[in-house]
Amino acid sequence: MKKEKLNKFSIRKLSVGAASVLVGVALAGGATTAFAEVHNEPSSAQPGAAQGEKLSVVVFKTADNKLVNYDVVKGEPTEATVKAPDGYNLVKPFTKHSVGTDDKPEYEVTVVEKSLVEKVKEERINRAGLSYADITKKHDAKVKYDAASAAVKTAKDTLDKANEAMATANTAVEIAKAKLALYKELLAKNPKADVKGDVEKAQAEYVGAVQKQLTQSFATATAKAEFVTAVREEAEAKAAYEKLGGQLADLSAYNTLEEIARQMDDVKTDVAKAKKEVEDERLAVVKAKAEVVGKTDPVELIIAKFKLEDVTTLLNNALAKYNSYVARLNTLKTYFDEVHKTALVSTKTVTPSSTETPVAEAAEVAFSGVAKTFVKGHPNYAVAMMDANGVYTGKFLKQGSRFKVFGKKTIKGRVCYRLGTQSQWVPAEFLVF
Repeated sequence: MKKEKLNKFSIRKLSVGAASVLVGVALAGGATTAFAEVHNEPSSAQPGAAQGEKLSVVVFKTADNKLVNYDVVKGEPTEATVKAPDGYNLVKPFTKHSVGTDDKPEYEVTVVEKSLVEKVKEERINRAGLSYADITKKHDAKVKYDAASAAVKTAKDTLDKANEAMATANTAVEIAKAKLALYKELLAKNPKADVKGDVEKAQAEYVGAVQKQLTQSFATATAKAEFVTAVREEAEAKAAYEKLGGQLADLSAYNTLEEIARQMDDVKTDVAKAKKEVEDERLAVVKAKAEVVGKTDPVELIIAKFKLEDVTTLLNNALAKYNSYVARLNTLKTYFDEVHKTALVSTKTVTPSSTETPVAEAAEVAFSGVAKTFVKGHPNYAVAMMDANGVYTGKFLKQGSRFKVFGKKTIKGRVCYRLGTQSQWVPAEFLVF
């Protein structure tokens, strides 16, 4: 007895890497933008399925009848059992169209391509291993922790200055007090000495110094309180950040990438509308030309020619609008590609230890020279900068840029060079002297 065969469909797959993004703009056939995808293979029947249970072939098509992929599910497909191919969403509300027979059940399901913004968000989620909401929550916690750490440094600097001012005020009081005591001692030994004016002046200086000391003591106490508050808030922010656990991928590049993707989605819509306008105006020109050819009456011929000129102008305007949108899409594509490369090479930063903040492994050594940023084998990649503790700052340097080098030290087992501040360290393997 021959086994029944299921109808199968296949499409050509694109393979450009799991994290790659391909943005294409077709000038001749209209502008399109899409991620390169690898579609899932159709699932097969599960072992142990009840004998006689039918399998249905689900064919995924777009609204314009473009074949996308297919899958095999148990029984009649439902929204719960059907999973859209990568890069597509099921059209809501979910509908299916039966195109098979009872013996060979086959259904068509309509899907729509995901927007570029959705694909950027998915890539960010896949790289970080977290949901978009969790990534955002962790990112916000990290930003708050960084801000609290910066506030502690600011409060510490303010307290140091206040302590120095307090020490200066205390010294001024001691000097004024000693000066006044000397004049009083002189008067005690020589009551006829003409130093009354000097005593009054020393007395005024002493009173003024004490007043300044009192004012500064209040300022110093305030600075101490603000420092204690900042330290407490830093500890709370650090605890909240560490409570989320794991690692946090740099989001700065993806935030920019998402904004560019949003603009590209909008311009894609404009391109599609403009293309439709061009097609409509071309049909109008063809009709107008036919009317000119068919006119024999001089007056009617003149009117037909004027109409042809009008629709030709409209066609030219539509073409200009279409070309401007395509040019804009091309520009955004260039931006997208460059930022996406940066997003793909952004390094994850490890959550600080629950017991201590990471410290540099070795003291900095003075170093003088000029270096150029370089990433072997990747001429378009940017170079990420670290701080003195080996934590990536989210800032990047364009490859091929030249910088003066001021220091050198080992950070987390890697030889690094300082190109400016303590937040501008670059590993040696990305520099050429």
